[in-house]
Amino acid sequence: MFKIGEHVIHPGQGVCTVTGFKDSPTPMIELEAHSGHSKTKLLYPLSQVDRLHACIDKDRAEELLSDYDSIACDSFTERNSSLEESYFKQLLKQGAPTTVQVAKTMRCRIHDAESQAKKPSSYYMRILKEAHRRSVEELAVALGVSEDDVEARIAHTFEEFGQN
Repeated sequence: MFKIGEHVIHPGQGVCTVTGFKDSPTPMIELEAHSGHSKTKLLYPLSQVDRLHACIDKDRAEELLSDYDSIACDSFTERNSSLEESYFKQLLKQGAPTTVQVAKTMRCRIHDAESQAKKPSSYYMRILKEAHRRSVEELAVALGVSEDDVEARIAHTFEEFGQN
């Protein structure tokens, strides 16, 4: 069970902070999601608490940033882009390191399409945006720094490994 003040990954919201517990009428865990400049308060059923999981730790976050080049792109493809998008949306619910892998996969797919003078699928940008947001949030919590600091480290990592 999680403790008050602990950061967890909510499947739909990303990083949330446990703020309390309610017993009635149904046992709930109180969460606060930080998306952008706003905070959202959520009640999540304790009966489904197994769908929440803890954020990665500082060592794992450092490893993800320093070993970015060794992260393999996901090779999943589907004839129907809607089914492919659904697959990647499901992966985003897992938090890091999966969100980092999905973001890298979308960057690679966008780069590959553009290098062939093709227009990348519009879903690539949608998934990239959400994967990047969730990755930055979780890495910032794990490292104990601001999201801006994480953005700067990610930009530096992209320069190092030739990503755009």
